[in-house]
Amino acid sequence: MNWREYQAKQRVAEIGDRFISYVDEGSGDPVILLHGMPTWGFLWHPLFSSLSKSHRVLIPDLIGYGYSDKRDGFDRSIAKQAEAIHVWMEKIGMERATFVGHDIGGGVALRLATLFPGRVDRLCLMNSVCYDSWPVEAILQLGHPETRRRLSARTAILLMKQGLKMGFTSSPSNDLLDGLLIPYATETGKLSLIRDAVAVDTNQTMEIVPLLQRITVPTLILWGEDDRLQPVDYGERLAWDIPGARLIRIEQACHFVMIDQPGEVERDLIAFLGGAKVERLAA
Repeated sequence: MNWREYQAKQRVAEIGDRFISYVDEGSGDPVILLHGMPTWGFLWHPLFSSLSKSHRVLIPDLIGYGYSDKRDGFDRSIAKQAEAIHVWMEKIGMERATFVGHDIGGGVALRLATLFPGRVDRLCLMNSVCYDSWPVEAILQLGHPETRRRLSARTAILLMKQGLKMGFTSSPSNDLLDGLLIPYATETGKLSLIRDAVAVDTNQTMEIVPLLQRITVPTLILWGEDDRLQPVDYGERLAWDIPGARLIRIEQACHFVMIDQPGEVERDLIAFLGGAKVERLAA
């Protein structure tokens, strides 16, 4: 699936004065996949087809990202992203779901699990921001206000493509990198991503640390162990702090673990989701 085919599946929901673009396909227990930065829902395309055979799969673009609202004038922090997902679920009539989060999407999922626990049925984190693991230096530089004036959208995309390559152990194709960054290839997209970068805030993962021990839902942590952006030490710390959480290290995988090792990630995630059904039947 290329990015055009993926985008054609997106629909739109208004939440107040903003809007979220999202994919909603399949039937069964709902699974919400949250992307990280600087990507969008297309990140999940390696898992999309297989998951939607057995589950209702929903993939929102976070506000300010992808093809969701990118106007310049609202807060894109993970605190506000979690609130927006909460409102979006209300809008589409969904009470609870399994959340799978990567990078800042994992940070959003952690805030939902700790501050909106009624929304989370199960939790899966993949190379997620947490504690003081973020922001990385490149994102801090991107968020400098002068970046808007110093870099054209074309130059910014070229730099981000080089930066993204650090997140793979495999050799991503130009088509894949272009697809991951395509929403930011315009001046509007560039400015939106700069505003996204300004909104990164370590305090919003540190303030929920005391609440991690209150997470009671089944939690799986999948971590590409070669990740230099979010080292696996942070995954180990999450597994220690979240009661009952299980950490699986994925070998020969970096930050984009679902692309480096899609088969292994798919196998572990589907087994985790299948466990939810078994528990319900047993109850």
